[in-house]
Amino acid sequence: MDATEPSFSGSTEVRIRKEAAQAFSVVGLISIGLGLVMLVFGSLPVRLLDPAWQLQFSGALTGAGFSLLIGTLLICTASAFPGASQPAHGNVKLLRNICTWVAILYLVLIPVQLYAGMRVLQQKSSEEGRTQAAWKKFKRQLEATSSEQELRALLGKLTQPINLPPKLNQPFLSFKQTIVAQADSRFNALVYRTDQARSQRLQNFIGEAANNCIKSLLFAAGFAAFAQVREGDPTLLEKAQGLFGNKTRRRSRTV
Repeated sequence: MDATEPSFSGSTEVRIRKEAAQAFSVVGLISIGLGLVMLVFGSLPVRLLDPAWQLQFSGALTGAGFSLLIGTLLICTASAFPGASQPAHGNVKLLRNICTWVAILYLVLIPVQLYAGMRVLQQKSSEEGRTQAAWKKFKRQLEATSSEQELRALLGKLTQPINLPPKLNQPFLSFKQTIVAQADSRFNALVYRTDQARSQRLQNFIGEAANNCIKSLLFAAGFAAFAQVREGDPTLLEKAQGLFGNKTRRRSRTV
């Protein structure tokens, strides 16, 4: 009875390790799959040259980063269990190579999303500038009208035409001054709303850009911890740490 106990416990331990490795691998694949689904559907429709889409893609990649990173961790952990299959080790090698490019992609994403965000802000400001220019042009044309017929024709050409009554209830000049005053009031309200919206957009952009850039940097470091070209080589994160460590030592020596 005592002689069979070590072999029994040993086989049980091997079975438990295999089951754990399989569970880690399956859950890791599911996590990576969920991350890829979030990335793909969060990036549709694809418009590569559109700054708004570039921001959309950056947000999708940042949102999927946690699932992708956890999945990578689980799969790499599964291959570290004793008795892991040879295909599992091969998949981990491929995954570590992919992690190198993913880490680089997250680093490249930082300046891309900053540039795209500034482009979107400029586009919005240009649209608002054209709207204000159109209002100023309308006001000049309104002030230049010298007869009731010209005023009716001008108001009828608007995007939302203003139909005046067949007969004005006050002299033309008085009516014109009233219309000009109303146009001034609406234009000033438009300028105020535009300034408020522009300030709010800038504040939102600064907050979102800081949040996404920090997340991208952290995800880049996380994937760099797994990134490895060949088995036994230092990871990309270790290479970066060694590079910055050497620079720090050189500076300390010069000082």
